[in-house]
Amino acid sequence: MTQNKIVIGLDFGSTSVRVLTMHLRTGKVLNTVEQTYEEGENGVFLSKDNSLLARQKPADYVISMKKALKNTMLQNKALGIEMSSVSGIGVDATGSTPLPVTKEMIPLSDLNEFRNNVNAYAWMWKDHCSHAEAEFITKTSIENRPLYLDKIGGAYSSEWFWAKILKCRNTDKEVFDAAYTWLEFSDFIPAILTGCTDALTVKRNICAAGHKGLYNEEWGGFPDKEFIKKLHPDLLRILQTLPEQTFSVAETCGTLSKKWAEEFGMPEGIPVAMGILDAHAGAIGSGIKDGSLVKIIGTSTCDLVLANLHSGKSDIQGVASVAAESVLPGYYGVEAGQSAVGDILDWFIKVVLKNKQSHRELTQEAEKLKVGSSGLIVLDWNNGNRSILSDPMLSGLLLGQSLQTKDYEIYRALIESTAFGARTIVEDMERQGVVIHEIVNCGGITHKNAFFMQIYADVINKPMKIAASNETVALGAAIIGAHAACIAEGKPISFKTLQDRSCKILEKVYEPIAENVQTYNKLYALYKKLHDAFGIEGTKIEMFGVMKNLIQIKNKTAEK
Repeated sequence: MTQNKIVIGLDFGSTSVRVLTMHLRTGKVLNTVEQTYEEGENGVFLSKDNSLLARQKPADYVISMKKALKNTMLQNKALGIEMSSVSGIGVDATGSTPLPVTKEMIPLSDLNEFRNNVNAYAWMWKDHCSHAEAEFITKTSIENRPLYLDKIGGAYSSEWFWAKILKCRNTDKEVFDAAYTWLEFSDFIPAILTGCTDALTVKRNICAAGHKGLYNEEWGGFPDKEFIKKLHPDLLRILQTLPEQTFSVAETCGTLSKKWAEEFGMPEGIPVAMGILDAHAGAIGSGIKDGSLVKIIGTSTCDLVLANLHSGKSDIQGVASVAAESVLPGYYGVEAGQSAVGDILDWFIKVVLKNKQSHRELTQEAEKLKVGSSGLIVLDWNNGNRSILSDPMLSGLLLGQSLQTKDYEIYRALIESTAFGARTIVEDMERQGVVIHEIVNCGGITHKNAFFMQIYADVINKPMKIAASNETVALGAAIIGAHAACIAEGKPISFKTLQDRSCKILEKVYEPIAENVQTYNKLYALYKKLHDAFGIEGTKIEMFGVMKNLIQIKNKTAEK
C-alpha cells in the first residue's frame, strides 16, 4: 500500500513556512509551497529601542501553515493526488524559539491581555535580549555544574531556552506568571497537529532539548532542581512541567487529530513525527552521514557533524552543543554555526546602500577582483558570535578601507569574512579530533551564488559539495515523516535508505584554487589576530602590523 502514498514535510523557517510533498515509495519531491508569515517585519517583531529583540506571533505560524496546506491541496490535486494519500507528517522549526502557553495549550499572545505584549510572543532564535542571563547561567554552571558546559562548548547562549525564560522572569513577571510552561516552536506545531490540549503531556524533542535546554541523559535529563533554583527559584515551576524523557525523530509525537484531518482532507490517525530543529532537518535532507559536515547557509549558518554514539567524542569545546540522537538515531549531533551570514549581506545592501545595488550587481563586480586586492578585512560579528566564542555582545568590524574603497570591494570582504568564520569553526573541530571527510553545503546561497561558494572553497581549502535539493530542510522533514509512515504501516525502513532515495549531490564541486588559497592563508592569519584580540579576553596580540600587512598583500596582488 505505499504505492500511491505521499508524505508531508512542514518546514517553519525564520520568515515563512514551507510544505513539501514527497512520494513515499520513491522519495521523489512532487511540489513545494511557501507561505510567508504576515505579521511584523518579514514575520518578525522588532524594536527601535532594542536591536537585540526579535519576536513572532504563534498565531501567525498556524495561519500561515493553514494557507500553505490549502495551496498544497490545490497543487496536489492538479497532479491527480488527493490529500487522503498523505500517510505521515514531519515537522521542523527554528530554535531555540520558545513560547509561553497556558496549561490548555493556548499561546499567551492569543489572550486579550497579552495580545500586544511582545514578551508573550515566541522569543525567536535570534533574539539576544537575554545575553546577561546567558552569562549568569554560564557562571552558575562553572561554579556548580561544570559538566553542563562540556556539552555546550563551554558557554550557554542568549539564543537558548533557559536564558530567554529567565529574561522574561526578570523583566515581565506578569507574562512569566501567566505561562504554565514554555514550548519550543518545534514541539508546539506537532502538539497542535495531534490535538494536544494539555501542555503537561506534550512530547518534547531531544534535538531542541539537548542542544538548547541543557537536557542530557548523563545527568538524568533536564537540569536538576538545585541548579535551577540557583538560577532563580521561580524557574522551578517551569522545570516541573518538563518531562523526564525526550524523543528523537525515530519516534512519533502522536497522530493527526480529527480537526486537522477534516480541514485538509488527510486521514485521521496518520503519524506526526517528533519535531526537530530546522538546521538538523536540513542535515538529514542533505544526506548527512558519518564524516560529513553539513553547512546550512542562510540568514545565519548551522554546521552539523555526526559522531558515533558509542565511540564518538561528546565533550567538544567551541561548538554550540553536542546532543545524543539530535539528528539521527545512533549518533551524537555536533552543532556549531555563525549568527549572521546572509543577514550581513542583506544589511549591507538594504541599510548601507539603501537598495541602490543588488546582490547580483555587486557579485558581478566583486568577482572581477583578485584575492586581496581590496586591502580589506572584516570581522563577521554583526549579530554576535555563535561559534567558537559564543558571545552575542561582539560586533562587526571593517578594517583597511581608504578613500578609494568601492562598495563591491566591501561586499566581497563581507563574504570573505563569513568564510573566515567558517574556517575557524572547521579547524577548531578538527583540532579536537572531529573527523570531517567532506563538506556538503545547502541553502539558497549555495545554488544562487557560485562566486560565494568558490570563496568558501578557497578560504577553507576543502572541496565544497552542494546538496541538489533547493529545499533540504523541508525535504529532511518529509524524510522524517516517511520514516514514521513506514513504521505505522508495519514496514520499518532506515533513515539511510530514505536518504539514499531522496538526497543527491550536484555534479559541480567547488575545488580550492591553489593561488587563491595561498593569499587567503595570509589574510586568514590577520583575521585570526583580530578574532582572538577582540574575542578572547586577556589575549595579548601585537596589532601594529595588521593594516600594513593588508596594504602589502594588496600591492603584491596588483603586481601580478
